[in-house]
Amino acid sequence: MTAIGISSPPRTGASVHGCIAFLRLIGIAVLCTAAMADGHASNEAVATVLDDADLYEQRMAYRRASFAARTGRRSEYTQALVDLADYPLRPYLVFYDARRRASGLSAKRAHELRTEFSGTPLEDRFYRHWLNTQARHGRWKTYAENYEPTPDVVARCHYLRALIITGRREEAYKQIPGLWVSPRSQPDECDPAFQSWINAGRLDQETAWTRLLLALGENEVTLARYLLRFFNRANASAARLTYDAHVRPQLVRSLSRFANDELGRRALAHAIVRYAKRDAERALVVWQKARESYDFQPSKREYIQSRVMAEVANAGLIPQDGPIGYAPAVLERIAEGLVRHANWSEAVLWITALPTDLASQGRWRYWLGRALINSAEGEEAGRDHLAAIAGWNTYYGLLAAQDLALDPAFRPRPPFNDRGAQRSLMNTTAVRRMVELFAVGDTSNAVREWQYALSSLPADLHQHLVELTLAMGWVDQAISGAWKAELKDLVAVRFPTPYLDLYQRNAFEANLPTGLLLAVSRRESAFNPRARSPAGARGLMQLMPATARLIADRIRDKRPHTDELYRPETNIRFGAHHLARLMDRYGRNRALVAAAYNAGEGRVAQWLKEASGMATPVWIERIPFRETRDYVKNVLFYDYIYRHRFGEPGAVLDTHERTIP
Repeated sequence: MTAIGISSPPRTGASVHGCIAFLRLIGIAVLCTAAMADGHASNEAVATVLDDADLYEQRMAYRRASFAARTGRRSEYTQALVDLADYPLRPYLVFYDARRRASGLSAKRAHELRTEFSGTPLEDRFYRHWLNTQARHGRWKTYAENYEPTPDVVARCHYLRALIITGRREEAYKQIPGLWVSPRSQPDECDPAFQSWINAGRLDQETAWTRLLLALGENEVTLARYLLRFFNRANASAARLTYDAHVRPQLVRSLSRFANDELGRRALAHAIVRYAKRDAERALVVWQKARESYDFQPSKREYIQSRVMAEVANAGLIPQDGPIGYAPAVLERIAEGLVRHANWSEAVLWITALPTDLASQGRWRYWLGRALINSAEGEEAGRDHLAAIAGWNTYYGLLAAQDLALDPAFRPRPPFNDRGAQRSLMNTTAVRRMVELFAVGDTSNAVREWQYALSSLPADLHQHLVELTLAMGWVDQAISGAWKAELKDLVAVRFPTPYLDLYQRNAFEANLPTGLLLAVSRRESAFNPRARSPAGARGLMQLMPATARLIADRIRDKRPHTDELYRPETNIRFGAHHLARLMDRYGRNRALVAAAYNAGEGRVAQWLKEASGMATPVWIERIPFRETRDYVKNVLFYDYIYRHRFGEPGAVLDTHERTIP
């Protein structure tokens, strides 16, 4: 989650993890965790689920039955359907059995099962699986007859192939350009339909150009190089020049390479915009020459001008013209560049030109206020802008309060803790299925049921749902669920304190604020101890195995095995020592520490060049990676929330952190 908003609650210590690990196995982890959570968190609603003395046996019977359904143990599965006739997860047993036998099911039976799954997330999942099975077995007539429109690209490509094979080529060919024109490679399942369309001569040059420019716009160089084969002799040279200029942007300095015709101008437009990202000042010079000597259409001229000016501002230069005529997205990019380079007078001009929906955002209210104050042209108006957001529970609201020397008006939404409402939720079939799926360890399906429940419940029950989720011990889902339910100020759910004794002990050992450790974990994993990133980072604090080994060597500890990083006590310990070293390196400036934790110390060293004395909020805006910018803002905000919860409120940036050393 990268959004910068409000808060979430406390939850227990290391004993929670052990309790969940054991009691989830026997199906009552929800009661254990709720009982150990914050004192205000109710467990009564969860406990009502446990009133059934046979519930544990039902859960264990379901686990055995689901295995039987998946593996074709028909007699065991059939008996289980009878024994578990009233158990909420019975539809999942039918689903697993039907999915295993999907290739042999007739269309009639598939539709009957789909009806049986109605009112659950299984309805569309089963039908999509059955259709996909028909495609895998080459039953294209059946596929075409039963296909239903879907955004799924593979399913759409299967349908197009089915149309072609069953003699409906023209119908398929009309739909293919909408799929083929993509900035990225499409799935292999699309190749047969695409190839048939290409072989039929339906790929025209304008369509090829459209996809080439889309691919280059997303820097999909491999795809763009592949697309060059589709250009005829009249277009091939210009297409190749466009590709070459993308790979080597400096080529655009030789304007003579680009003919003043439609294709040459098309290549030149892309080349100038691409070069501006590499060297804005030189690109501006090239554009000034090309603007006078090439016959660009007005719309294309405006497009190039806006993109070049955005890069000019991002490079710290002042745009030559005013904001009139620029699209909102370009206005915002130029304003961002002016703020990053503290061009305050110009920033005022461009920020005030933003449309209302953008200008009213906390970020732009804050930076307009700072720009007015720093430009010495409107200090009173600037302070008014800051005062207007100083009460907002956001990163920028906290900055505004800090700048005005005000105590932030921190107003979290109180929890309901309505036991009656939570008991009522337990009588909602989707919620009950979600609870049972979580209890038997089927988290992926539990997430689907949670989302299904959120979409079907009235808005006034959403807070009860996320509070119930936290009471179950499902911390990461409670956090993300509160965001999805737009309960951004529900501190009691969005900012919990699981494993609190581990965080406190390791914070003390590493001389760190406990809130900072919690804030980093909250941002890294949402307190999911089994979290793993695509890059291989693991656990609560998302440690890379190599980093953990270096930390172990530095503190003269045993190197942890990779799987040990999933253990909270190990992960928090090594994460705390890693943060402690960063705090020492960066003078306990949490903004720099958070940036280094996310992007690495080498990158931060580059970003700190010529930044000494710069206001830290400005430096944060200058971080070139959006992910890291948002990460730093989030960690600072989350740390503030945790400090507030521990009775240690203060400014979002401490005095020594407000400028770059």
